[in-house]
Amino acid sequence: MKRICMLALLAALGPVSGAVAQEPSMHTLGIEIKGDTMIYRNIDVPRRHLRGPHARAWADYSHAPWTSEQKLFALSKFWMETRRNFAYMDRFGAERWDSLYMSLIGPAQQTRDDAAFYRLLQRFCAQLRNEQTFVRQSRDFPQSAVFFDDGWVLRLMDVGGRVTVSEVSREKADLVPPGSEVLEVDGQQVEARLEEVMSRVAASTDRVRRRIAVDELLLDLVGTPHEVRFRRPDGSDATVRLVNRRPDSLRMPECASLPGRSWEELREDFRLTWYPDDVAYLKIGSFRPGRVFKAFHDAFPEVHARAKKLIIDLRFNERGSSFMAAEFLSHLTRDTMLCGGVWRTRVYDASLSSWGAAATPRDTVGNARVRDAYRYYNDEAFSEFERSEYRFPRTREVLVVPTVILVNDATSSAAEVFLAIAASQPHMKVVGTTTSGCAGAVAFYELLPGLDCGICTREVRLPDGKEFVGRGIAPDVVVEDTLEDLMAGRDAVLDKALEILRYE
Repeated sequence: MKRICMLALLAALGPVSGAVAQEPSMHTLGIEIKGDTMIYRNIDVPRRHLRGPHARAWADYSHAPWTSEQKLFALSKFWMETRRNFAYMDRFGAERWDSLYMSLIGPAQQTRDDAAFYRLLQRFCAQLRNEQTFVRQSRDFPQSAVFFDDGWVLRLMDVGGRVTVSEVSREKADLVPPGSEVLEVDGQQVEARLEEVMSRVAASTDRVRRRIAVDELLLDLVGTPHEVRFRRPDGSDATVRLVNRRPDSLRMPECASLPGRSWEELREDFRLTWYPDDVAYLKIGSFRPGRVFKAFHDAFPEVHARAKKLIIDLRFNERGSSFMAAEFLSHLTRDTMLCGGVWRTRVYDASLSSWGAAATPRDTVGNARVRDAYRYYNDEAFSEFERSEYRFPRTREVLVVPTVILVNDATSSAAEVFLAIAASQPHMKVVGTTTSGCAGAVAFYELLPGLDCGICTREVRLPDGKEFVGRGIAPDVVVEDTLEDLMAGRDAVLDKALEILRYE
């Protein structure tokens, strides 16, 4: 318990005050290519108090459009850094990556504006099929996928292969009620529209790619009009004109949603609910250090004293620290050493690579030195697999009771580490749908002012060496939500968990 208190205290304290004031003033780096010469210029930009590459605050600065030379530079830098760092390049194929890059050199420079270039870069990145490898922009071309003129707020979700309205501003709910299905967008069948959107979504599995594409079905520049045809739950049709607009942070319209499916409910940080027979339900929205862990710390004494059975809901848990995931689970097992998986990364030695330039596969037989040189030269060298191990004191307070973990295709990253550890616990079962198959350390690179990328640098596997990135982790019991369940306010996955626990 003392360990929980210390972590909660550190989380509550947050960053040390005054640290930002000690940092040097922020500048952006403008890039131009004149002939064979690269020109750099520094530009003062207002600071935003964020960490990482997004601390560069491009959104508050008025930019000139990217030049064709800048677009070529950004495309080339993304190609280069990905070729060098992407953990799964051996699976994708370096020659295939080079070929894609060369095919985009002309089209990238000819894109009509910044937004078109950004989407081209997204499609290039999406070919890697890895959610931890992405491009992001913070330029001055604002986009929206949820907010529209005339008071419209609209969120969509995929239910049984149908693009369904999960939430809508209450004043529009009579026209397009929750549960309505999207049939067409701008005269295009919704599945054709989804195919185009999916082509630029960075995701590790087809299911996740589709889910994100449904979320972004109406993503477009502010001011863009769309004609959208819906089929209401009563079978009638409605066609609505939606014009993308900036979100209003000062006035969020009241919304109607499918029961239990509002944005706030699905992505709630933490919730403790009690069910009959002293079954404790814990919604854990992320494994980030901070308020979620503090909420768990505050609730744990009650859960420890009362719970005879436990449900851990990790649906839509997409972010966090692997250590925090292990820390959470350490209080639900008596094991003092937990293994979150094994990983490796690409390595390179320029000098040794030069020795491998003339080597052939036959030369590597029986000669470790030549074999290493050959692998470095051909971008095939990896570190040895390392095991992610987390050790905890025996004196910590633990609760070991029959436990069911709820998952879906938005359970990813640290939450999948949680599942990797849970696989060794005989008192735990997993219910829901296959997870996102997304894990690995991300390296960030700036491509241009207002444009950066993240690249997955670790190949991660389950503790037994089985691969799950790009595949997901399958549950012990598969349960899919249906539209009928959602309209009736039933949570089929939770109901199945309660049913399983009745017989434990």
